[in-house]
Amino acid sequence: MQPWDTLASRPLLDRRPWLTVWEEDVQLPNGAIIHGYLRSRARDYAMVFALLADDTVPLVRQYKHGPGMPSYDLPAGYLDGPDELPLSGAQRELHEETGLVADRWQPLGHLVIDTNRGEDRAHIFLALGARHEGAPHLDPTEALEVSYHTPDVLRDMVFGGVIDSMASVAGILLALSALSERKKTSDADPTQ
Repeated sequence: MQPWDTLASRPLLDRRPWLTVWEEDVQLPNGAIIHGYLRSRARDYAMVFALLADDTVPLVRQYKHGPGMPSYDLPAGYLDGPDELPLSGAQRELHEETGLVADRWQPLGHLVIDTNRGEDRAHIFLALGARHEGAPHLDPTEALEVSYHTPDVLRDMVFGGVIDSMASVAGILLALSALSERKKTSDADPTQ
């Protein structure tokens, strides 16, 4: 597929590092022109599905001003800048929000949040061997509750609509798939 050609670009809002919005006049490969196509850039963030030895996974519940209500999510947070690696951000956020650390980390995906508007990504990780190591260290803007759930309960919460954040739903389903694949591999090769 051929990309669109940008004919003009005009800034509308610049609130870096949180959000930048601009509009573009673009020409499609068939010659059609769209005036004022909105684009945006926000910060990438990391999100963690952390499995503890007791086969539970932490969720954080906090008020989210976008939907105007409390929401369940996997532990997550913005990367501290363009130089912070997603894995480092995931490890930092897991410890800050839950007091957990983990031995083994597996990237599950780097998902574009809104393919119509920008390229910001949610970097999803599976953390195995998670354990408590100290207390959470919340930012002054964070007020959250941590609860622990089995993978089966998380699946039910996703399909029951209790967890409705797109990134958390994707993260949970990707992690459940990865865990299922790990189980198949270990069942096929008992030395694993």
